Amino acid sequence: MYKLTVLSLFLLSCADSNNHKTAQPKVMKNIEIQSVEIMCAGGQLGYSSRMFIDEDSTHYKQTVAANPEKNSEYHKKTVPQDWHNLIAKINLVAFRSSKEGKSVQRMDGIDINIIVASNSDTISKMNAYNNSEWKYIVEHVYRVKMNIDEERGNN
Repeated sequence: MYKLTVLSLFLLSCADSNNHKTAQPKVMKNIEIQSVEIMCAGGQLGYSSRMFIDEDSTHYKQTVAANPEKNSEYHKKTVPQDWHNLIAKINLVAFRSSKEGKSVQRMDGIDINIIVASNSDTISKMNAYNNSEWKYIVEHVYRVKMNIDEERGNN
């Protein structure tokens, strides 16, 4: 009986230590951001836009269904410093944990969706206004867009 009790305790402690190992959070080593994309849609004018940035290129397209004269599109080589500044400050763990907001299109609002692709997975978050990582990405990408617009003379 004594041997059975010791054996049972030994097996339980082994099983318990295995559970502790799997419960530890995974460290995000060797994760590299490959692209950042912001898509917007909504509003009375039928507005939509898409800005896609990766290490090599930046693509932007805007469509305004009610006023096609406002449609625009451009493609440009990404400035290495802009790419580095963008990805250096993105915390993927914090971005992944952000809570998405509800769609505001039914109230004539514009939904904003951010998609961050890495070498391991893709994270997509819409209207996560309460998350500082989400806000940072939106602000940085729009700063890049404003700089490009100034270069092209589209103030």
